[in-house]
Amino acid sequence: MANERKAKGSQLSQTQKDKFNNRQKYRLKFCKKGPVRFIGHLDLQSLFAMAIKRANLPVAYSEGFNPHQLISFALPLSLGYYSNAEYVDITMAKALDTRELVEKLNENMPEGIKIFAAKMVGEDEKSSAASIAACDYNVTLPDDKPISYDIAVEFIKQKSIIVSKKTKSTVADTDIKPDIYSFMPVTEGSLLKELSMRISAGPKRSIRADLLMKALYSFADLPYPEFELKFCREEMHVESGKDSPLMAL
Repeated sequence: MANERKAKGSQLSQTQKDKFNNRQKYRLKFCKKGPVRFIGHLDLQSLFAMAIKRANLPVAYSEGFNPHQLISFALPLSLGYYSNAEYVDITMAKALDTRELVEKLNENMPEGIKIFAAKMVGEDEKSSAASIAACDYNVTLPDDKPISYDIAVEFIKQKSIIVSKKTKSTVADTDIKPDIYSFMPVTEGSLLKELSMRISAGPKRSIRADLLMKALYSFADLPYPEFELKFCREEMHVESGKDSPLMAL
């Protein structure tokens, strides 16, 4: 009897091993536009979970008493922001054709979410969330709240840019100048039309694009047009200040 239980336990163990060995992780790149940009990060997770179920994809689940789909997003997007470069890691119970994976998910996504591509990644590879070091943003300024090109140049030439930055426990004055890797004004005449920037993001160092814009408007001694700026995340990078997309297409 004891030998029978031992053999059965060994068989279950082998079944578990086979299940894990068959798993395959995928990294997907997608955009977030239109009204769907006003759904929060938790709702986005639920949206993907439902799309996976509707597409009848063999997603892998965590172990334990409360199993959940193995889905991990790279970096939460601020509410209301557009994005051309969001990333999510999804582990499937078995390998799939990447084209089929993209097509099936897109068929079950709402308007405004579109997956561009998917690639296989190793189970031991760092998650997209742990890999991020910088993000590119494009900011479109309102026509009736102009900032001159000269002011923008003076602003970025400062040796330090001090802002009040919230941490988990307090608010402290912080120099964000080291977190700005590039700052490129796009002008119409002598006025700013857009700003393209690369700033730090991720687990080690991070600043928000709106925090930088607030500092610019404060420097220009102008009211901050909080609901009139259009923010769009254009890419995520794995190395600070370098052209190193998380997933080159």
